[in-house]
Amino acid sequence: MEAIGTLAGGMAHDFNNILQAISGYVELLIAKKSEDDPDCRYLGTISKSVARASKLVQRLLVFSRRVESKLRPVDLNEEVVEVQKLLASALSKMIDIELDLADDLETAFADSVQIEQILMNLGVNARDAMPEGGKLVFKTRAVALDAQFCNTHFGARQGDHIRLTVQDTGCGIDKETMEHIFEPFYTTKGLGKGTGLGLAMVYGIVKNHGGYIECTSVLGKGAAFDIYFPVSSKVDRSQLEPLEGEKAVLGRGETILLVDDEKNLLDLGRDMLEGGGYVSLVAESGESAIDIYKREKARIDLVILDLVMPGMGGYRCFEELRALDPGLKVVVASGYAPGNEVVKKILKSSGTAFVRKPYRLADMLKKVRWLLDAAST
Repeated sequence: MEAIGTLAGGMAHDFNNILQAISGYVELLIAKKSEDDPDCRYLGTISKSVARASKLVQRLLVFSRRVESKLRPVDLNEEVVEVQKLLASALSKMIDIELDLADDLETAFADSVQIEQILMNLGVNARDAMPEGGKLVFKTRAVALDAQFCNTHFGARQGDHIRLTVQDTGCGIDKETMEHIFEPFYTTKGLGKGTGLGLAMVYGIVKNHGGYIECTSVLGKGAAFDIYFPVSSKVDRSQLEPLEGEKAVLGRGETILLVDDEKNLLDLGRDMLEGGGYVSLVAESGESAIDIYKREKARIDLVILDLVMPGMGGYRCFEELRALDPGLKVVVASGYAPGNEVVKKILKSSGTAFVRKPYRLADMLKKVRWLLDAAST
């Protein structure tokens, strides 16, 4: 699973760059057309398709644990109750939803949106396993995982946890499927009826939360997913996502150095920045960025930096740029998330910000303006 996650993360990064170029140029074209231009409908369709593709990429990144979880104190019982309301209208009336929630739960430290994704995904899968009806049960329990449990459940960690169980009385899962159940793109559904990313995403979310997941099943008698979340007091609260401000997006003639090894993204970035009121310089590698900065330091106000590049790479480039100018403002643009270890190191420094690829041009311009203004106040 770790090897598959590494492969999936690498694929997602490259695909994000492709999507960024497509979506960026579509935005530029739309901006040049009147609302009644028939081309706008075609461009709008392309834009929607890019958004759908981006969601698939995000699911791959969740699986490979390169997407940050926005962790906050969460009452898992409340999350289950809310999702039960949603499922009650989405599932067949022949499926009974039963809640068995413990009263003595501590607070979990989790991303409530991602918890909802887990519950909805498992609930819909259970529906598909019970075409003739049945029972879907959600349980919560306070449990302590000991050394014996962890020794026989690879990836589990000792300590206090909240166990969330999603159990159905459906057709069950055979042995062969069980061996591949969390792999991306593995699906037992017919052509066009599933991407095979649902349970892979569930797996990635659980791992992002420092948790553990296992599935048990008996053919003809249903399946159960047990998910173990660490309680809030056991989790590093530095993972909390910082709040960001919003400023006007237009530039005032500042000079931006854009660093990316993809030529089409450099061309897009130049068009975006110059159309937004900035002067642009571009570098196709970290080494080139250092050379340009040494020559043009006096007029460069901010750097937009890709992380994954041949040669010295984005992080080393950042370190050398900051050695030349400790106060340099840097926006990291990457398909990885702020929870990525390299991104975390950069964002710990003042005068830095992050934009996830593929980004909307307006979002990048907003972040650039915000960082420039924040640094000048």
